[in-house]
Amino acid sequence: MANKNNAENSNARTADTVICESLKVIKNDKETATSMFDSKETLRSSKETVQRYKICSLNKAEESNDLYQDIMSYVVIKTSKTTEVIKKNIDEYIAKDDEIEKRIQESSKLLNQMRIKIEEAHNAACAMSNCFKNKVLPKTGKSTKDGKKANTHTSLNEILDITKVLDEKGQNAFDSVVSIAGIQTFTNTQSLKDFMTKLNMSTDQFKSTVSDNIQSTTTETVKCREELNAIAEELAQITCDKKAEGIKKEALEKVRHFVCDEQHDDSLLDLCKETNNCYESEHSGYGDRKKRRHQHSVTSDQD
Repeated sequence: MANKNNAENSNARTADTVICESLKVIKNDKETATSMFDSKETLRSSKETVQRYKICSLNKAEESNDLYQDIMSYVVIKTSKTTEVIKKNIDEYIAKDDEIEKRIQESSKLLNQMRIKIEEAHNAACAMSNCFKNKVLPKTGKSTKDGKKANTHTSLNEILDITKVLDEKGQNAFDSVVSIAGIQTFTNTQSLKDFMTKLNMSTDQFKSTVSDNIQSTTTETVKCREELNAIAEELAQITCDKKAEGIKKEALEKVRHFVCDEQHDDSLLDLCKETNNCYESEHSGYGDRKKRRHQHSVTSDQD
């Protein structure tokens, strides 16, 4: 049997040496696996924190996008259509106002001409009545046997009354047209054109701003979703790597346990118990078992 104490040749590689070297490798590999397991757990925890943040960012981006989509559907489009209708009406009002102004000017001109003609007719009727009265009719206090003169005078008076009424109505009509012209001037529908221009600009800017926000929040939503998917993949890889390191750590510990802690048959070399400094003495009472084995050997030699 080989000398397990390596007394004959300290430089030879014995079973003890091989077992010892293997146990040291197992120890280092287990420590590495433990360190990797812990680091993967730390990385997993940090990635989950990032994942929660990305979920929150995605929710905010989606909420913002939904908000701007609703503003576009229920405010911007309605406002844009309303502005379009207002513009159409204002254009019609301006066109009608121009037509009204033209008609007022024409009516004012015609009424003034008519007023002048009626006034001239009234003055002529008045002159003719006075002339007939002074030249044809007898003087006051004298009677006339000619009834036609009296009837003519009566007719002239009736014409004079009619021309007087027409003259007053013509003047009132002309004054009314002047008032209407003044009112039409103060309405100034042309100023609505400037208002309409500003309203159009404001509506277009509002629509453009909402459209830009829809585009930016859509881009942000897609970006957050892609980042969240990437983190999910990283987490899956990290979880698998962590489990692999945990399995490796447990496997190495089981190998050490099999070599050092299992109860072997007498026909097998329990080399781990005869090898110094191969593993931590705190594992499975290695030092105590070696001491008991040494005491048993001394007792046998004494016998």
